[in-house]
Amino acid sequence: MAAALGVLATAVAVAVLAPSLLQADSTAPLTTGSTGTTGSTGATVASDDPNNYTCSGHIRRGAAEQGVTGTQVQYQFSCDGPISGYSIETEPHQVQYFDQAPVVALAGVPSATDSFSCSAFIPGVQINCSGVAATAFDVITGQFTIADKNLCAEPRLDPILTVTDATATATLGGTKAAPTASATFTQYISGPFDLGRPWGCKGDRFGTNLRLGNNPPKIVLPGLSAGGKAK
Repeated sequence: MAAALGVLATAVAVAVLAPSLLQADSTAPLTTGSTGTTGSTGATVASDDPNNYTCSGHIRRGAAEQGVTGTQVQYQFSCDGPISGYSIETEPHQVQYFDQAPVVALAGVPSATDSFSCSAFIPGVQINCSGVAATAFDVITGQFTIADKNLCAEPRLDPILTVTDATATATLGGTKAAPTASATFTQYISGPFDLGRPWGCKGDRFGTNLRLGNNPPKIVLPGLSAGGKAK
């Protein structure tokens, strides 16, 4: 039901899965619920509203890949409900390569049944992944590559996450004269969520300039001045 739209990039291997998540730009550990590691907002109970999930995570420098240029970036996130897809948007940093098969784990143990398949146009600014993380608080770990040589250069990478949960039901039966058949497809969307600036970078005066915060970073596009006028 949640098939990938097509693979258009070279795969990037996933770095070793960390056992827990921390909030982006925070030193406080996440709370732990009865089913595993949860989001840094403090939620420890699974949500029953897939249109209003709470998700959190972070990014950091990823594992180097032989033959892959650019800077590898690892992302990790967790939600308080099951999901069947997610998108990561990286504007204005373009994605050059990405991990096609992120790891899904619960309490640090990779799942043998849950998985995702990712696709994107490259270079581009969004990765789309479909599959399943069937348990609340599953930790999803993946990796992508950006062209920027310095992950800590301003404006720093600050990805935006959106998650989906799709369900389908079908009823078959009846007779040839009076067939009974129905199908229902439901799509839920939660987000956006800010994965924050990269871990491991020295703090600077722009540390609170998150894309979904009160002071989003000011981006000067090529060919434009700081006032938005053509040069």
